[in-house]
Amino acid sequence: MTFLGTVEEIWRYPVSSLGGEQLASIHVREHGIQGDRCWAIVDTQSGEAAAPEKQERWRPALFLNSRLNGEATEIGFPDGTWINASRSVISARLSDHFGFDVTARPYRSDDPAASSDVKTAENRYDPSPLHLVTTSALDHLATLLGQDAVQTRRFRPTLLLRTSGEAEFREKSWIGHELQIGAGLVARATEETKRCGMTLIAQPGIPENADILRTVLRHNRRNFGLYASIETAGTISVGDEVHLRKS
Repeated sequence: MTFLGTVEEIWRYPVSSLGGEQLASIHVREHGIQGDRCWAIVDTQSGEAAAPEKQERWRPALFLNSRLNGEATEIGFPDGTWINASRSVISARLSDHFGFDVTARPYRSDDPAASSDVKTAENRYDPSPLHLVTTSALDHLATLLGQDAVQTRRFRPTLLLRTSGEAEFREKSWIGHELQIGAGLVARATEETKRCGMTLIAQPGIPENADILRTVLRHNRRNFGLYASIETAGTISVGDEVHLRKS
């Protein structure tokens, strides 16, 4: 096996398009991290899920946060208030934040035990179990942009890997191979991650910067980071070593 680096950050995003929570350790199942991207905010009238990368009216989503409190998904507001996404009051708070009628709904579930009485949202994309970004890629992008650093949060990865050596978009060379992460988790790198307008949108502590997406498009065909499927479930923690297993 080839040593690639270590786990620098672990993230979970309980509500799509909202900020997420940084974790020290988590169990990753076959379908990914439990509670990750299980809810959406939607237009109450049309039922369409938020699309900040396409519609400016949804951009305030990046100034909200989400987390799991036990088994409950909660949404955090700029004033520091956290509200359970399943409570009826959430609609009024979201509508006030966005300026039009908005509510929160869980994504449609294939679980036969799921209640049919609960309104659900239809996912706009097929989420990957694992989304990886490396510090080498972030450093390379910062160099191309002519700035000191690029924030991880622009790319919303599940894992940020601390890698050493030359700054480059090195993840592409891992496609098709297995990654051993920590003692138990085995993931297979499946494809590079195509980027959209989410990367350039302003969020707390991060200004809007259209050059982010332009540079990724110009130098790496709109790809940044990679997706991976889960071969063997396992628990991972910050500091775990990551190794490449050549197939």
